[in-house]
Amino acid sequence: MIGKELILIAIFMFSRYGAAAGLQDSVDGSISVSFTSDSSKLVGRFFPAKGAGPFPTVILLQGFPGGEGDIFGLGQRLSKEGINVFTFNYRGTWQSEGLWLPSTSLEDFKSAISFLKSPQIAESLSIDTAQLSTVGYSYGGGMALLGSLFDPAIRKVVSIAGGDLNIVAGLIEKNPEFKKEHQQFLDNCMADSNMVRGLGGKASHEWLLKNKNDYDIVKHAKELSNKSIFLIGGWRDQAIRVEDHILPLFRALQECGARNLKIEVFDTDHSFEGYRDLLGDYIVDWIKQ
Repeated sequence: MIGKELILIAIFMFSRYGAAAGLQDSVDGSISVSFTSDSSKLVGRFFPAKGAGPFPTVILLQGFPGGEGDIFGLGQRLSKEGINVFTFNYRGTWQSEGLWLPSTSLEDFKSAISFLKSPQIAESLSIDTAQLSTVGYSYGGGMALLGSLFDPAIRKVVSIAGGDLNIVAGLIEKNPEFKKEHQQFLDNCMADSNMVRGLGGKASHEWLLKNKNDYDIVKHAKELSNKSIFLIGGWRDQAIRVEDHILPLFRALQECGARNLKIEVFDTDHSFEGYRDLLGDYIVDWIKQ
């Protein structure tokens, strides 16, 4: 039983829902887009809002190792509500070049912001650069919170079951069974070079333990309190436990006087199965307010 829970906890890093190139239509209404992050070509999908723009735009950050499509249908849903959505594969995952690390994922988010704000791209994709937001799921939830600090243009942040890497590092240090399961999971992901190119499980652990303080989200509560923050979780989520990853940040933001802070916890697990339409409703309302 303990082993199964540890595997679920490990999943938070690893949820598979995680110049504008030739724009190619797809069945979900998105177009293929590529951009560069530290000399690595990253690929993603852009879901354009319908009508006369420019439109508010969401950077949708995937879990790990992410995937090559939408996350919970949010790209399609938000674009129908007059909100552009851009999602991409982190460096070293799927078709994106380079090597995966949490540090490169944050750099990729920063590069994505710069890409969308560039005059040519903003005009061609009808982006209102004064209304940029980010929504992240699982590993991407933590990246969304930390990465939003790169640019004051990111005024709204939605973290869906967002994980804190500092907490994961603590589990690696204190729980041998978790460490073993987590390391094996990383090794399995990186065994498929079409999915992830990285350091391997053991070296990834060593890297995280060395850098864990840089990914302590609660430590950045004061800076985050100036943004509009929406934290979402699931009471049955054993991958990202609300009590460990979400409530401590919510309390820290309260103590820092966060002016626009919301939390919603559903009676569901990490998949949000059965609650995805409602999840979309909440996020649309938050972005539009």
